[in-house]
Amino acid sequence: MKSYLLVPKESIETHAKPGVRGTEQGERVLQRTTALQFMMSGRAPDMLRDLGLHSATLPGRLPQVSVPVVAKRKTAGKRGRKSNEVSVAASDGPVMELASASEVGTYRHMPLIGATMAHFVSEKAERIAREELGGDFEFIPDTVHLTFPGPVAAGQIGPRNRGLSSLVNREWPEESGIAAAHAQGIKGAGVMLGILDTGVDADHPEHQDRLIQFRYVSLFPNSPQNPARDVRGFDPDGHGTHVAGIAAGSFHGVAPEVDLYVASVIESETIRTSLGRVAAGMEWLLHQFSRPENAMRPAVVNMSLGFPVQPPPGVSDMEYRLNIRALQTLVRRLVDSNVLPVVAAGNGGAGTAGYPAAFPEALAVGAVDFARRVASFSASGVVNQRSVPDVMGYGVNVYSSTERRCNNQAFYERMSGTSMAAPYVAGLAALYRCRSPDLTALEVRDLILANVLKLPKTAEGRAGRGLAVYK
Repeated sequence: MKSYLLVPKESIETHAKPGVRGTEQGERVLQRTTALQFMMSGRAPDMLRDLGLHSATLPGRLPQVSVPVVAKRKTAGKRGRKSNEVSVAASDGPVMELASASEVGTYRHMPLIGATMAHFVSEKAERIAREELGGDFEFIPDTVHLTFPGPVAAGQIGPRNRGLSSLVNREWPEESGIAAAHAQGIKGAGVMLGILDTGVDADHPEHQDRLIQFRYVSLFPNSPQNPARDVRGFDPDGHGTHVAGIAAGSFHGVAPEVDLYVASVIESETIRTSLGRVAAGMEWLLHQFSRPENAMRPAVVNMSLGFPVQPPPGVSDMEYRLNIRALQTLVRRLVDSNVLPVVAAGNGGAGTAGYPAAFPEALAVGAVDFARRVASFSASGVVNQRSVPDVMGYGVNVYSSTERRCNNQAFYERMSGTSMAAPYVAGLAALYRCRSPDLTALEVRDLILANVLKLPKTAEGRAGRGLAVYK
């Protein structure tokens, strides 16, 4: 039994066509139409269905997305299929029925990122699929595990869960510009913030006053027995709740009025995920962001997960490079859809920059303490002639939400790591997008990089442009 992520080769090598810019009123807006318009992507689910694989998609209706694009194509496959039409944007019609256990395999089509997950039980079906699709699709084994740069020891005050109540005031320094933004009424309203992490405790005091759209992506995202599901937000680890609290907590968040969309893609016990789970989480986020009522709204996504530069033990270099290329394609899809991806640089220290922080499409964030000193654990380095990080955020002893006791008493905790610095910068991006919603994701990135506080006493390459602040 083998699982793959099928990604069109053309989508790995090229950018998707951008969405329509401008309206009748001349407003400068990039509409999120799912910019992904690679005609080849629809071939994979058609072929897999013909081979007898069952859809692992949840029963029900997909969210309607703006301006569906339908492209005609002709198929000349070996199996003699007739020409038909392939929709490259999600429709509002019914999706495939939930399959029972199959002797052939299962698949999950993800049209908004232009990929399909396939799980083959039958070796014959896999061989035929490779013969017919291998010329146009990369078959990327979904076996390489990612990890998030978890909290590190950096002089935290007191034991875990020392804080059993919220601090009276936010701790963000005046130089961050956060208090000034809030005084002007700029708190992230109208902006969508997506988080890929361990989850979020939707009933923690930092988050209970808002509706959080939440999806749990299982360990086996293309299995009909373990489907992804939308439920009340939960977080068995606390990491995702801490990240969400920094970016958007009601009492301590940088942008407390954003709309939160959280996908749980990292396990609390193993602290790992897979390319397929990240892909499924991104697909779900883009479905939410592409609803007609959301298509014109600005969006930011925070990711505190990553690959090292070198393959992990037991993984071939070729297989690893395929995973890296596919991961870069997924991050690029966010930018193509006018979503700003903010990524933690990692906690390995100097010379340890990895992916996706090293992708030029990502805004890579390192960590400094509240005295503007670069944290010793903050990753940096040069990968493929790209210097990481791009910018720094507060990531040492940051106070935020974690979990709750059985009696509903809320925990707060100080954590350190680039996982904490990234949501600080994601929150700043939300403030900028709130103030200027007509700016594109790349323009907001440039604005963040232009409005930094310099760190002149820092070793070269350790701090990017400087400390991100709101101006």
